Amino acid sequence: MELVADRDSRRPARELCDAVVDRAFYNGLLLLSCGVSTVRFMPPLLITRGDVDEAIGLLEQSLVEALEARAKGPGR
Repeated sequence: MELVADRDSRRPARELCDAVVDRAFYNGLLLLSCGVSTVRFMPPLLITRGDVDEAIGLLEQSLVEALEARAKGPGR
């Protein structure tokens, strides 16, 4: 999943990528960053639909938390 600052310029959102990976870790989901602002998913070969649903929920929660923290600004 590539994270960009805006869709027009497609400027990489490195800080957001790092924040999402960090928040996901604290929410119980292990992700890896790849390149400048890409999040890599590496599920096990024996993943279930329930596992995927749970992971997507944790990813969404982590992205929302990272965006909220960025909107509040540093140190808040």
